[in-house]
Amino acid sequence: SAYYVSALGANEAMAGLVISSKQWGTLISSIGYSYWTNYSYRTPFLFAISLLIIGNLMYANAYTFKSIELCILGRFVSGLGATRIINRRYIADTTSFSHRTSANAAFGLSKALGAALGPGSAVILDLFEFEFDIPFLGRQYFNGMTGPGYFMVILWSIFILVVALTFDEPKRTGLDELRRREKSSISVDGSCLIESSLPPPIPEAVQVKGSHYSLKTKTFESAMSDDEDSDPGDVVVEGSSSKSSCFRLITRPVFLCMLLIFLKRMSLESIVASTSVVTKNRYGWSIKNVGTLHFVNGIIVIPITMMAGWQSQYFEDRYLTIRYLIIILLGLFFLLDFTDFVSHENEGYNEGQPLAVGPARYIIGSLIAFSGIEACECFVASILSKVVPSALAAGTFNSGLLETLVSVGGASVGGGIITIMGLISIRNILNLLVIPAIFMVIASIILVRLNYSILAV
Repeated sequence: SAYYVSALGANEAMAGLVISSKQWGTLISSIGYSYWTNYSYRTPFLFAISLLIIGNLMYANAYTFKSIELCILGRFVSGLGATRIINRRYIADTTSFSHRTSANAAFGLSKALGAALGPGSAVILDLFEFEFDIPFLGRQYFNGMTGPGYFMVILWSIFILVVALTFDEPKRTGLDELRRREKSSISVDGSCLIESSLPPPIPEAVQVKGSHYSLKTKTFESAMSDDEDSDPGDVVVEGSSSKSSCFRLITRPVFLCMLLIFLKRMSLESIVASTSVVTKNRYGWSIKNVGTLHFVNGIIVIPITMMAGWQSQYFEDRYLTIRYLIIILLGLFFLLDFTDFVSHENEGYNEGQPLAVGPARYIIGSLIAFSGIEACECFVASILSKVVPSALAAGTFNSGLLETLVSVGGASVGGGIITIMGLISIRNILNLLVIPAIFMVIASIILVRLNYSILAV
């Protein structure tokens, strides 16, 4: 991104804004997709993929018009087409509790595969450079910076045809299991003894298949017994009190998981998304070097996420969360350059000093931190989907939306931090990003330890 920004004639620090613009687009569209998936998965999938095609085409065309604004707008439209919320809710609604973490690990595996193939293809596409014409758009330039955009236009065009021809609406068995678990927590005398992660009353003005609940104190038990077999896609929260009800249903375990995801994603984005800016100025890396590092990152994450899915069969999610947070912390300390606290007279880094973060140490730290964060995400996302009340899980503010909002929000803030720190000092940007990330991971470990008992699911 830093190379593309430079080619468009903008400051390299703008790379953070280009990256975060996609996250902001995802943040805005997530609520709409979440509401849409109350009724269908297929239609929002098709709509989102269409936006991805348009956004990637705009991103690639920015080079033709030498427009940083078009580049940012293209990334924003791609963010509007991000299917993260749809995928996350699909997992939560259709998988059982026993397989939930493994399913999230598989989702992380597919992301890792994309993270590997994306930069890998960018390295290959950098070998080609030619011009061609597109009707109504005129002369186009294909090179290492625009090639990925055109390549993704082709892939998304193929994918939208596959979805249109083969995708069928699923049965929401995972949501049914969540409701059964909540019913089993009700005592013999009929009083609602929902665990600390579940609120006793159902929100006012919840409509299920046309029958309107108007009693303000209606219990969760009576709500579920009225229509046990109702389709989760038909549940919507409405009325003047719907927003306050949703906030009331965000219990302590749910809020804790959201906070952990936010801190983790902000740390990841500020470290990984800054790779092109950091390595270009510290080590003089090219697009091929950066693409190769991201490719290796993605490849390493694949066996790590597979191992995480296997471990989830034998250990609790909360236990594994702490262990992987410690691994992330180790990777971040590898990236901390202590010599920059003493001297930063060199333009790149303090080459030759034992404690300086050179290319080899940067690669090792990046691999450890990136793989740890990606693996940790599947545990926290799994906990969130298990502790969220079914009154939320069946409606718009489900675990998929909550996870997406805080994750994308964290990534957006992380991208903004890159821009701010780059404007403060490109020379010291590595430490300016790593130090806050270290404190965020330490805070996450402390939060899990202090709230260990309420994360037992």
